[in-house]
Formats: sequence, C-alpha cells, structure tokens
Amino acid sequence: MVIIPTEKRFDWKHAPIMLFVIVVLNVLIYFGYQHNDDKKIYSALSRYDALGLLEYEWPAYREFLKSKNEDERLVEVQELYNHSEYPDAYFNLLYEIVTDKDFFQYLQQNSYDVFDANYVTNWTSVRTEINQQIESISSISYGLIPKQMDTFSFISYQFLHGSAMHLIGNLFFLIVCGFAVEAAIGHLKFLLFYLISGVAGGLLFCFVNPNSNIPLVGASGSISGVMAMYLGVFRFKKIEFFYWFFVFVGYFRAPALLILPFYIGKELYDYFNDVGSNVAFMAHAGGFIAGALAMIVTYLINPKLFNIEYIEEDQSLPQVQKDMGVVNDFISKFKFQSAEKALDSVMKKYGENFDRLILKYNLQKLLSNNKRHELMFKIAKLQNLNESQLTKLQSLWDVHKESMIGVKKADLYNLGYLMANSTHFKVSEEIFEILNKDEEKFDLLVNLSRKLSTVFSQINNSDKTSQYKQLTQQLES
Repeated sequence: MVIIPTEKRFDWKHAPIMLFVIVVLNVLIYFGYQHNDDKKIYSALSRYDALGLLEYEWPAYREFLKSKNEDERLVEVQELYNHSEYPDAYFNLLYEIVTDKDFFQYLQQNSYDVFDANYVTNWTSVRTEINQQIESISSISYGLIPKQMDTFSFISYQFLHGSAMHLIGNLFFLIVCGFAVEAAIGHLKFLLFYLISGVAGGLLFCFVNPNSNIPLVGASGSISGVMAMYLGVFRFKKIEFFYWFFVFVGYFRAPALLILPFYIGKELYDYFNDVGSNVAFMAHAGGFIAGALAMIVTYLINPKLFNIEYIEEDQSLPQVQKDMGVVNDFISKFKFQSAEKALDSVMKKYGENFDRLILKYNLQKLLSNNKRHELMFKIAKLQNLNESQLTKLQSLWDVHKESMIGVKKADLYNLGYLMANSTHFKVSEEIFEILNKDEEKFDLLVNLSRKLSTVFSQINNSDKTSQYKQLTQQLES
C-alpha cells in the first residue's frame, strides 16, 4: 500500500536547488561508480569457491563466532551451511564469510594455528587479493555495516543504491515530496534535516541489527524523513494524499500529522512480520521519527523559519480536474458505464473538447456501443483541431467508413470539408464519393468539390485537379 502527500504542485518560483543536487549526486554515484559492483562480487565469490577456501575456513569461522559470543549469527550461518546445496544459501554463506573484515583479520593473526604451515603462504596471497576485491565494492567500502560501522558511513550509505530500480524508486518518492519541503523550510535546512534523517535511520537499523555484516545502502531513511517533514510542515491542516492499494487508486484529504503514525506503524509491522525481506524497515522508521522531530523542534524554536506564505498558498486542483479525477477513478475500477455518466456530467458542465470526446468514444468502444461513430462527427464540429487530432479523426473514419448508412448528409459534409487538406484529403474524397452517389445531391456538395480541386492544385496533382473542376462544373449546372 502506498500513501503519498500531494498537496503541493511543483513551482519554479521555489526552485528545489538542494533536491536537484541530491538527485544528481545519487544518479552520478550509481551509474558512474557502482555499476560494476555485481561483477566484482561475482568474481570474488567465484574465485573463493573455485579455490575451495570454504573447506578450510568454515571450521575456523564457527570457532571465531563462538569466541565472539555471536550465537545468533552462528545459528544463521550454520543454517546457510546446512542448506548449501541450494545456490542462494551457498552464495549467502560465502558472502557472510568473505565480507567479514574481523574474521579476515583473525585469520591473518592466527593463520598458523588455523591452517597447515605449508598452506599459509598460498592462502595469504589469494585471500588477500579476494579481500581487496571485496573492499573495492561500494557497499563494503561506504555502506553502513552495523558490525563494522564508522562515522562517515552514516552519511555515505545514503548516496548508494543496490540496483537501478532501488535508485529509481527512492528518487521518485524524494522528488514527489522533496520540492515542497525544501520550499517550506529553505535549502540548507532541507539538506541538513535530510542527512540527519538518514543518520537516524542508520542508527536505528544498527541498534536492531548490531551483529549484522550486511551493508545498508540507500536513501530510504533520508526520504522517509522528508515524507515526515512534509507532514510536519502542514501539521494538522487537511491536505491531499494519493493512495494506491491493490487495484484501488485515488485521492483523499486528511490532517497531515494523523498519517505519521500509519507510516511508522507500517514499518514496524513489516519489520516483525516480513522477516525474510531485505528491506530496511527500521531505517525507514528511524527516518520518519527524525524528520518529524526536526519539524517539531524547528517550530518550537522559531515558527517564522517556515515559509508560511508558501504553506498557506492554495494550490488545489481546478474543479474540472477533480471532476475528471472521478471519471478516471471509475475507469481504474473498470466501471465504464459509471465513467461515461461522470464524463457526460463533465462535458455538460464544462463543454466538449477533443480529449473528452475521444475518451467518451473509447468508453463506448469498451461498452460495445454501435453508435459511437456519431462522436466522430461531433469532433469534426470542434474549432481549431491540430494536425495530430485530425490524424486521429482520420483513423476513426477508417474504422467506421463502411457503416455510414443513415448518417446525416450534413455531418458527412462537415467532416469531409474539414479533412480537405494536403494531408487528409483521402477522407474528403471518400465522403465526396458517398454523397455524390446519392440521387438527391446535398446542396453544399459543390463546395467540397471546389475545395478538393484547390487542394490538389496546391500539391500539384493535375489529374485530380481537373477531375474535381469538372465535378464542380457538373454540380453547378
């Protein structure tokens, strides 16, 4: 389930400078620095496996964990070892051992006690190379590893991501929520609170996973803080939220801060119930808490630090867009009849235009309405249709031109006259042929013939020009 605050619309008057910098940094770091990480991991673990190092190091690793009283972690890796016939379990086991810096140091210091003396030199050489390759991986070098954490990693991990989709997903939420927060609190405070939220998320993650050797990467904690700041900016003012729950999509309004417990509660629920997930739920929760506290403290220190004018500015959608939102909501729920009725109400209230009539046509197509071709003639009566709209109109004609029985001559003529141009003259010719076959000639047909003659003259088609000049003379006589 997704719930996102959408009260504010993007506004260049309040350019989100820091947001732009953060987004660009994340993109450059991922595609410029991290793109080879998967290859490095695969290469290092493949070499470790090919050299059979697990056979030598596994007994030592068990003893190492026992000596550190890391009983819970010992149970986890033992479980992986017991299921090492499965590729995922085997990969994770190798990863746990190879990325454990403390264990590597332990082996270096106790190599002659752990291995046969004749094997130590060879082991030292290859294991050092593997370790160097592992340490060149971004998540190992700059990710936040609870068991090996350092101060800088609380900042650096916020600018790393595990995959392109991880990056895209995070940046989507950051952009949607970030521009409004930056406009409301200012550029420098936005950057400061963004980083603080990430640090808080990292701290809570480390607190609940103190012995983890898996690096935390991603801006999720920071972005959770931004979402909480969005709510904190508006406090108990009713604002607009977008929701997506399975196939249900729409908007609702609610006091901003009332949603914060839901955000935090959802992360806690997922943490305790989705145990196998690789999502850092507690980092999210920590970010939410930090972002909310940042807004509370700022407000208590000096409420004037907020851009009240921007916060109070009414950026609500025009009523016509809200009414069209009702139509789209019905469509998303496959309630096409209700959608058509709602669309009719919109057109009655605001008038018909090209997009609304095309939408009505598509709804009638879904409802198998045999009279939907009548909408084509309504579209033809609109003013100032552009080239792409005329092309769409031609495609509708191509679909329905074989079923013109009973259609009013005036409607056919209007469409034909509209399409009499250098691009869409084929429609006009076909309509002229239909009308010209009728024994009772339509009064204005001569105008269509004359216009077609002019069109073909402009595109230097002498044969067609002569043909329609003759037809014009016949109709005039």
